[in-house]
Amino acid sequence: MTSKRLLLVFLCTALGAFLCCSPPDVRLGMGPGDGVRLAYRMLGTGRPLVVIHDGPGYEKSIMYKGFDDLKSEMKVIYYDQRGCGASEPLALTTPSGIADNVDDLEALRRYFHFDRMSLAAHGWGAVIALEYARTYPARVEAIILITPLSPFAPYTKLERLIDKIPDPARQQIVGALNNSSFSMLDRQETVMRAVLPALFYKQDAARAIKWDGLKYAPDVSLRLGPDLTSLDLFAVLAEITQRTLVVIGRHDISIPVRDQMAYADGIANASAVVFNDSGHFPFLEEHAFFMNLVKEFLLEKTVPALAKGGRLP
Repeated sequence: MTSKRLLLVFLCTALGAFLCCSPPDVRLGMGPGDGVRLAYRMLGTGRPLVVIHDGPGYEKSIMYKGFDDLKSEMKVIYYDQRGCGASEPLALTTPSGIADNVDDLEALRRYFHFDRMSLAAHGWGAVIALEYARTYPARVEAIILITPLSPFAPYTKLERLIDKIPDPARQQIVGALNNSSFSMLDRQETVMRAVLPALFYKQDAARAIKWDGLKYAPDVSLRLGPDLTSLDLFAVLAEITQRTLVVIGRHDISIPVRDQMAYADGIANASAVVFNDSGHFPFLEEHAFFMNLVKEFLLEKTVPALAKGGRLP
């Protein structure tokens, strides 16, 4: 074999070894929470942005499309909350309150060795983000609240929501609630499965979701209920000092616009943008507009004076 061929073989072997050993674009793993194991997905480089999913009792996968586009500018981290998705199932004796979820987020921050991070929180995730920001203010750079649950009555009364849900989802929910053969967990999971698609304003965006692959944790939802019922989040908004962007879905049937806007009223350094063509999922229903807004807020540290969805001061 000639020296040139030997050199070529060496270079190809070295390149193959490099490609095999080089870090993948997406990193998956299990990280430590506060006494539990939490599944996470990480991609990109740069300043960290932790995505906190909605629920309680859902998983992180529905959030992927909303933030993957940031991977060239930021390190994006998704994680399944305790007992949810691919995270460790909760034992009956394992606590699952708001404080436990806040401790989980801090445990993950230490595990990833982040000095500071931004938080993007959807729905119920706003509770975790704001309580974490109050507890560890020096660790939070900026906050994005996406259709956050009401700070006045955080746990939406199911009876009020049912009236707004179209058939056949409404009938499915009513049937589950009236089915005496269903356990509490059966009822809760049926309600969760029926409600989630109904929270979209754009049904084409809802149809794009692979609902059969989405995991539900009705036990987590039931166990967090009492914490949410007694929560008065609006009373502590004045303690939030970080730059905050509130993303509002005008057609969100689960959270009134005025309640979403209350976050911008209560947080001193907050701006709010209304997405006129979105329900509960602006990052999926108006994806391009959402991503441009998030990039301006996180990277350029501005909010556009005028935007397609309209801006409220």
